[in-house]
Amino acid sequence: MVVVSTASSRVVLVYNPIKSGVDELKRRAVVRAEQHGWTDPVFVETTEEDPGVGQARAAAEEGAGLVIACGGDGTVRSVAQGLLGTTIPMGVVPLGTGNLLARNLDIPLDDVDGALRVAMGGRSRPIDLGEVRYTDGEGATHEDVFLVMLGAGMDADMIAGTDDDLKARVGWFAYVGSFANTLLRGHRIKVEYSLDEGETTYTKARTLLVANCGMLQAGMVLLPDAVIDDGLLDVLALRAKGVLGWTRAVYVLAEHTFLHRLPAIRKRVDALGRERHETRPLDFLQGNTMQATVLEKPAPFQIDGEDAGDVTEFSARIKRRGLTVRVGI
Repeated sequence: MVVVSTASSRVVLVYNPIKSGVDELKRRAVVRAEQHGWTDPVFVETTEEDPGVGQARAAAEEGAGLVIACGGDGTVRSVAQGLLGTTIPMGVVPLGTGNLLARNLDIPLDDVDGALRVAMGGRSRPIDLGEVRYTDGEGATHEDVFLVMLGAGMDADMIAGTDDDLKARVGWFAYVGSFANTLLRGHRIKVEYSLDEGETTYTKARTLLVANCGMLQAGMVLLPDAVIDDGLLDVLALRAKGVLGWTRAVYVLAEHTFLHRLPAIRKRVDALGRERHETRPLDFLQGNTMQATVLEKPAPFQIDGEDAGDVTEFSARIKRRGLTVRVGI
């Protein structure tokens, strides 16, 4: 792959044509490019066959100094994959439902012009990028990247069960109903996993998450120690069972989001963390690499909030500061 200098003034916007607001995006991008010293922007559509990898790679090889991913988390992830091995920064204009990377980097949401201002006039920040290799229920092996988190179990089941039309109408609220259905009918998956060269842990979990950063929709902090440029993966095994288990799990997650600075609450959460492994509702771990095997039948799998089918085993590793993203000054 050709590595291009970021001194180039050529800007390419890779956009998902099915997202609403494309005309506004193009109009405002032309104005912003002129204001921030970029050449007239080039607009390239994603396709069903190529959601952004090839378009971003071609933009890099043709001398772009900035490539902006315009779409949902799937488009952002694909553009990031296409820029691997280059020095070219990626801008983000979030047009999807979750917009998870944008949330974690404080990129404006529901504000196309604000996101373009950050992309074209902000600063470049190196962030970590996750790489995942997984085997699906048919035995085929796949490789992908992730920017926020991937998971097997309840979270993936919820994503797969959310109606696309409803997401288009009400945004991330569409996940609420799917979450309730998943909670009522969901089951714990049997899984064994290990980090780095450590010992293997066997557990029954509602979900097993591997994250690069920790914020979800509505400002919910799922993994408070997850830092997007620390070179570490953060792993969460949600083991809640029964009313008491769920109550304690919700308590811990609420502390992460709202009460982290209250010493009394922090002491209680620390005490939960010292309980026996069999009784803890959540396990939090960190490492550079992670391996997991789903026992018995395959489990639903998601990558950055996108349905990835079923999985029987997967491994992940972190590529420290493997991607440069444009963020606010």
